[in-house]
Amino acid sequence: MSHAERVKDNIMKIGNSYGAQMQIIDDEEIHEVILHRGCTSRFREEQLIKSVTKCLEKKDINFDFLSDESCCGVMLFLMGYEELGKKIVDANVKKFNKHNVKKIITICPGCFESFRDYYSKHPDFNCELIFAMDLFNDEQIDGTGHIIHDPCHGLERAEQVRSIIKNVPKERANSCCGFGAGMNAGSKELTRKIAEKTLSGDKVITYCPSCYHTLNRVNSDKTIDFFTLMNEQL
Repeated sequence: MSHAERVKDNIMKIGNSYGAQMQIIDDEEIHEVILHRGCTSRFREEQLIKSVTKCLEKKDINFDFLSDESCCGVMLFLMGYEELGKKIVDANVKKFNKHNVKKIITICPGCFESFRDYYSKHPDFNCELIFAMDLFNDEQIDGTGHIIHDPCHGLERAEQVRSIIKNVPKERANSCCGFGAGMNAGSKELTRKIAEKTLSGDKVITYCPSCYHTLNRVNSDKTIDFFTLMNEQL
């Protein structure tokens, strides 16, 4: 079985791209504003959820988690399984509407891209989309000694993140972390080489959970997440 097929089966059969065991329990409650955690944060880097949660609480932003959250399906579209991706979109839209979701805050730029590009085409999807970083545009934090890593899914946010994080160089660390579209599952050695290149300079700040997961495993001393740094200084 190829890595693409394995990821596909994990999403379709289990509900997340990693194949981690999970319980999808519908609490049957109304959740008008949700924080969509995403597969990597939930099953590989749970501390990132804690960091963004603390930051949102410090800003008095109210939100809920869906107890029955499942994968947004972005990997299916990226790997060419468009029809399966549409099935995931349809199932999630029904779930959002059942919970009366009005706003979705995303941690992951890949999830945000998925909701923006694929869910917005669904006739029953009427949720406002918010990338979590957007809620902190009025903040400024010190990034001295770091360089920013702009994720592939977040390149359009390069100026935005540098307006929040001060005292960092304008140039970015190597933009690809090596995780992209399941590459990590297909060639861990290639992923490591790319990650090492990204981490070859100053300490790296990234704002993508999958990028953080990839880089952190190679060198945790040189990798920090945007919201972890934000939480330390906010």
